[in-house]
Amino acid sequence: MPTPLNPPSLPRFFTLAVAAALTLGTTPAHAALPQAVQWSQAQIVSADLQIQHLAPGAYRRTFQASATVQSPAALLRDLSALDMARAQLAAARSSLRLAQLQAQRAQGLFQAGQNIALAEVQQAQTAAQTAQAQGAVAQATLQAAQAELTASLGPALAARLQTTPALRSAIASGRELIVDLTLPPGTNLPAVAQVRLYVPGGSGELRDGWLPATVIGPAAAASAHVQGLRFVVTSPAASGLMPGLQLLAQVQSGQAQQGVLLPAGAVVWSDGQALVFTSTPAANNARRFTAHALSTAWPLKAGYMQPGWAALDVVTHGAALLLTPPPKTQAKPAAHDTTAGDDD
Repeated sequence: MPTPLNPPSLPRFFTLAVAAALTLGTTPAHAALPQAVQWSQAQIVSADLQIQHLAPGAYRRTFQASATVQSPAALLRDLSALDMARAQLAAARSSLRLAQLQAQRAQGLFQAGQNIALAEVQQAQTAAQTAQAQGAVAQATLQAAQAELTASLGPALAARLQTTPALRSAIASGRELIVDLTLPPGTNLPAVAQVRLYVPGGSGELRDGWLPATVIGPAAAASAHVQGLRFVVTSPAASGLMPGLQLLAQVQSGQAQQGVLLPAGAVVWSDGQALVFTSTPAANNARRFTAHALSTAWPLKAGYMQPGWAALDVVTHGAALLLTPPPKTQAKPAAHDTTAGDDD
């Protein structure tokens, strides 16, 4: 995995929005590629063109996002309300079963001619109906508490907390933190994503200030400041982390992709389009140079990753000169004739 750079300020991740919106390997419909050109070896040397053979390799896509540490207060309040609603429903169901049994017993005794008044039977039946109504109210209260929890936390985190008591205990005790992860516009979370959070001044338990995070699922709502997809992650508590703190996040694909890393020096721009020139042999030791549109959607420190590209020879220095007429081959100076005698 590439070594993270010193994190820039949070607004920097906005610059990835435009790049991420481009589709890999596509070309704008209005832009025509420059025509292929052929240069002699002398012209290549004169222009100091440098050609490098690039082989494909395995790369993991990495981009920056923003993160905000959330307060667990609302979560714990909603969970407590849900627990109380469940307890009330359990009590209401128990009371309903008892009232129904008492009503059935009273009805049976009355029909058997036992010493029980009709008023007692009717009173037992009314008590059963009241218990049934209370059970319906308790059921509705539970459903409302579940809906409130889902709306507040999002369906992914709400479901995880109800099925994973250990996570709930870790959050309640402060050992785990809930963090909202907001991606740059136009990007999505990789299928197998590895997320790390940068904690300013991290030391001790934090390696290089980066803290691992676990993706839970989609968040309850989008960010009001960054209109990108938002997810909920959890991370171990660390010194300096507190609710409301905004952090820089690094998202990396857990699955590597094969492709070619094009050096930044190989990229030229023509009519607002990023190009790279490949080189193939031609007759008489010449070289043929062909322009190819490339995507800048996957920037790396050394250049741009092109998924799916095979091995190729690329002009890595002087490629912009291929957009202009080739240099003229300099004629060799005439040799001085030393055989002629002096005119005396």
